[in-house]
Amino acid sequence: MSIRRIVSIEQTEWSLAPPRAWVRPRDIDWSWRPPELGAVACLLLDEQHHVATQSVYQRSVRMLLNLSAVQALSQVEIEFDPAAQRLRVHDVAVWRMESDGAWRRREPVQREAFLLRQREQQFEQQMLNGRVSLVALLEDVRVGDAIDLAWTLEPREPLPGLLFTAFHTFAWTVPVGSASVALHLDREHPVQWRLTTPEGQPAPTEDVQADCASWCFERPPVFQPESNVPGSHWAWPVLEVTAWQSWAEVARFICALWAEALSDDLPAIAAEAARLEEGRSTEEAIRAAVRFVQEDVRYLAIDFGHGAGMLPSGAGTVLRRRFGDCKDKSVLLSALLCALGVEARPVLVGTGWREAVARLLPSTACFNHAIVAFGFEGQRYFVDPTVVGQGGDLAHLVAPPYGVALEIDAATEALTELPALAPAEISLTETFTLDRRGKEGAVEQELRATAWFADDIRALLLRQGLPAFAKARAEVLQQHFPALAPDAESTALEDDADDNAICLSTRHGLPTWGRVDRKPPDFFVYGAHGLFLGVEAVDEREQRRLPWALRHPMTVHHRVVVRGKPVRKSKPEYFEVEGPGFLYSCQVRSRRREVSFDYRWETTAREIPADRWGEYCQSRSRALERAGATVATIAPTMAALFRRYAVAIGIVAGLAVAGYRNGERNRVIAEAGGVERAAGKVWDYVKHGDFSQAYELGREIRPHYGNNFDIQAIFAEAAIRTGHLGEAEDALAQARRLKPDDPLPKVLGALMLSVRGDLVQARSRLAQIAAEPGATDPVFLELARVTERIGDRVAARAAWETVLARQPAQPEALFSLAYLMWQGGERTQADTLINGAITAQPARSPVLEGALARYYLATARPRVGLAPAKRATELAPTDPLLARQYAMTLLNAGERSAAVGAAQSMTERFPRNPLAISALAITAATAGEDARAEAAFRSWLDLAGDDPDAHSGYGYFLHRIGRETEARKVLEEATRRFPGSGNLWLNYAVVLEALGESGTAANARSQAARLMTAEQKATLVR
Repeated sequence: MSIRRIVSIEQTEWSLAPPRAWVRPRDIDWSWRPPELGAVACLLLDEQHHVATQSVYQRSVRMLLNLSAVQALSQVEIEFDPAAQRLRVHDVAVWRMESDGAWRRREPVQREAFLLRQREQQFEQQMLNGRVSLVALLEDVRVGDAIDLAWTLEPREPLPGLLFTAFHTFAWTVPVGSASVALHLDREHPVQWRLTTPEGQPAPTEDVQADCASWCFERPPVFQPESNVPGSHWAWPVLEVTAWQSWAEVARFICALWAEALSDDLPAIAAEAARLEEGRSTEEAIRAAVRFVQEDVRYLAIDFGHGAGMLPSGAGTVLRRRFGDCKDKSVLLSALLCALGVEARPVLVGTGWREAVARLLPSTACFNHAIVAFGFEGQRYFVDPTVVGQGGDLAHLVAPPYGVALEIDAATEALTELPALAPAEISLTETFTLDRRGKEGAVEQELRATAWFADDIRALLLRQGLPAFAKARAEVLQQHFPALAPDAESTALEDDADDNAICLSTRHGLPTWGRVDRKPPDFFVYGAHGLFLGVEAVDEREQRRLPWALRHPMTVHHRVVVRGKPVRKSKPEYFEVEGPGFLYSCQVRSRRREVSFDYRWETTAREIPADRWGEYCQSRSRALERAGATVATIAPTMAALFRRYAVAIGIVAGLAVAGYRNGERNRVIAEAGGVERAAGKVWDYVKHGDFSQAYELGREIRPHYGNNFDIQAIFAEAAIRTGHLGEAEDALAQARRLKPDDPLPKVLGALMLSVRGDLVQARSRLAQIAAEPGATDPVFLELARVTERIGDRVAARAAWETVLARQPAQPEALFSLAYLMWQGGERTQADTLINGAITAQPARSPVLEGALARYYLATARPRVGLAPAKRATELAPTDPLLARQYAMTLLNAGERSAAVGAAQSMTERFPRNPLAISALAITAATAGEDARAEAAFRSWLDLAGDDPDAHSGYGYFLHRIGRETEARKVLEEATRRFPGSGNLWLNYAVVLEALGESGTAANARSQAARLMTAEQKATLVR
C-alpha cells in the first residue's frame, strides 16, 4: 500500500452556494453587548451536523473590539482537507452599527475576493496534512464591526463503513452571546449521545425532537484555562455523539481497514525480520525490532489524501521509505514482530483523554495515537514505536502512560487497561572542591536516571549529541558559578540498556566560587537546583478551579558536597516536609573540611485536587525554603559581616561575625545575646530596612568593633538613614582610615548628600565612583536610586538595566525598571519583565514576591498585588517587612478591616517592632480608629524616633483629626532634621495650607515634588 491518493490544490472542490435545506437558520441577538475588555467577542456560534451525510454546517459572527482584532481577523480563513471534504461557502459579510443604533449588513463578499492557498503549518513538527485554506480579504473593516461567516463541509468519498461520530466541548476563552450545536437525525442512521457536565458548571439547554436534537448555551461563562491540568479531567461540558454501538464494532472496523497495510510486501518484511534475528535470541530480536522502528524509521506524519488520519501506509512501504507516523510505525513494528513469530498488533490510545477514554461512548474519534501490543512467554507488553531513546530489556520496558487502549483485532470486545507507569528516579551529585589559591578547585557532576527518566535523557542525547548535552549542562552550572572552566571532553557516558539506567559524569575547573575578578567569597552559596530536573514549576496563581498534574511515581535526588581546606564545619540537621502529593527531605552532614546536603523529593500522588492547591503551595514553599546550601569558607578568626547591598535571591546566606568576647557590658548587648549576635542583628535590621533598630543596637556595639570596617560602614548607613549625620560622619571617617581605597565610604558619602536633599551632587559623585575600575555593585545600585529620585526617567532606566546586568533578578532593580517601563507606556512589556524574571527562579523567593506586590501597588493594581504579597508572607512568615507590605496592600485595595487585622496580628507576632507598630498606626488611622491610631503613632515615635516616616505619618494624622498647631510643630521640626524626605514636605505643605500660610505651603510643595518618587506619589495613603 503506497501513500494515500492525493488531491492537488487544482482539484479542490469549493463553491459559493446557499445552505442545504436541512440547515435551520438562527437569529443574532444584536441587543447583547460584550464586556469592554478583550479583543473579540462572538455574537453567535452555530454548529449543525447532518447525521445521514456526515456534513457539518458552521456559522460564526465575531465582533472586533479593538484595532488588534481588526488587524488579525479581517482576513477570514476556512481550512479543510480537499481529499476528504468539499466546501460550500454560504456567506461572508460585515455588519456595522449605524448612527441610529441599528445594525446593517454590507454587501456580501464576491467570489473574486477569495484566494485558495496551501501551507503546512506543522511542517516543523514533522507533520504534513495537505489541508488548504480558502481566504477572503475583506475591505473597509473597522473597530466594532461584526464579521458573519457561514459554510458547510461535506464528505468527499468517505471511507466505507465509517460511522458518524462527533465531540463538542462547551468552552470558549472569549465572550459568547449565544452558542448552539444541533444534530439532524435520520432513522436509518441511529446515533446515541451523552452530555457530561462537571459538578457546579452551568450546562447548555437540551431540546430533542423527532428529527433534530439541539443544545443551546446563552451567555456561557468565559473559560479561564489553567496550566498542567490532568488530561483525564473535564473542566467543561462535553457532548459526545456516536453511531458506534460497541468497542468491538470499532475494533472490527479498524482491523478490516488496516488489514491490507499489515500484509503489505510480506517478503520484504520477512527479510528485515531475518536480519534483525540473526545471531540473537527471540527476546533480543524483539528488542532489536523495537529499536529499529523507534530510531531508524524517522517520524513524519503524512495525514492527507483519501483516508487521511485513519488509513496507515503499508508495512513494506514504511520499511522502504524509512519514515512514517504513529499508525505507519505501529503497522511496521507489528508486521516485523509477527514475522519473528511473536503475536503482535497495533493498539489505539488517546494521549489527551488517557484513562478517561473508558468513560466515553464507543467511537473512532476517541483515539489520536497508535502503539503496539505483543505477547512473549506468557507476558503482555506495550511499546510506543514513536519514542526515541527507550531502553530496558523486556522486564524493564516502560509501558506508555495512556491508561486504556483498544487493540486492533477482530476478537477484541472491550478496552484494555495499560500497565501503570513504572517508578523512575533521577539523581544529581555535585562535588565541589574549593581552593582559595585557584589552582585545584573543581566541580564533579554525576547524573543518574532510571526508567522513563533514563528514556528522556537518552532521547535528548540522540537528538542533541553528547557534546551539545554536556555543553548545555555546563552552561546551567556556569550561571551560578561564572568562573567555571567547562571541560566538555571530560564527560563520560554509561548506559545500561538492559536495566534501563543511564549515568553521565563530568569534571570542570572551578578557580573560585565567586566572581572571576574578585577573591573567593567568605561563603559558598548554592541551591538545590537539581530538584527541578523533575519537580515542576508551579502555576503562579494561588487559587485553582482545576487539578494540578504531578509526574508520578517519581523520586528526584540532589546531593551537594562541598570540600576543601576553606570549608568550615556546619551544624548537622535533618528537615522533612510531607505535603499533598509529595515528601521532601533535606539532610545536612558535616565532617572536617567537608559538608554535604542531601535533598530528596518524592511524589506520592498523580495530581493535586483543586481544593488542596493552597495547601500544596504552602507546603511546597515551606520545603523549598530549606533548599539552599550555604557553607562558611572563612578562617575562623576573621570577621565576615557581609554588606547589606549584596542580595542572594532564594537562598539567604548565613552570617558569621567574630569579635571581642566581652558582650555582656551593657543591657542592650546582653539582650541581643552578646556582641557577636548583636552584630548579626544589626546586619539583619539593615537588610530589612529597619534602620532605627539598626542604629540603636549599632551605637552600642560600635565601640567593640573600632577596627572593623564593615561594622563602621553599616552603622554609618543606619545613622545616615535615621538622621544622625554627625555620628555618621564619625563612622565614615573611621571606615576611611581602615580602608582608604574602599569605595563604600564614598558611596555612603553620596547617600548623605541624598538624605540632605542634594540629589544632583549625590548623583554626580556616584557617577564618578561608578566610572572607576572595579566599581562594586552597591555603587550602581545607589546611583540608580538617586537618578530615579531626580526624575530623569531615561537615565534611571539605563541605570537600573545596568544593575540587573550585574545582579540578575535583583529585587529593587527588577521593580524599578518594570515601574519605569509602566510609566513610559510599556505596560505589557513591564508586566512580562517582572513576572518572567520571577517565574524563572528555581524556587519561589519571598523577596521577589514582595517586589511583585510592590509593583502592582505602585501601578494602581493593589488587588492584583494581594496574591504575591500574601505569598511573600507565607514564604517568609518571620519577616516583618513582608508582613507590613501585605497589610499595606490590603489597605490600598480597600480592605481596611482586614488591613487593621493584619497589622494587629503583626504587633502580636513582632512585639515592639517599629514595622508592626507603623502598620497598625497607618491602617487604624485610615480606618477611622483614631484612639488606636494615636496610641500606635506614639509607640512608633518612641521605638523609631529616627524614622522620618514616623514623624510624617503622625503629623498628617494630627492634621486629619483637627489638631493643626500640633501637626505643624511636629512636621516643621522633622523637615529640619530630615530635609531629604519628600513625604514630610508634602504633609507639611498640607498643614500649612490648612493654616492659611499659602506662601510657605507652596515652597513646601515644591520641595515635595522635587524629592518624592513616582512610587511614593502613587502609593500615598490618605
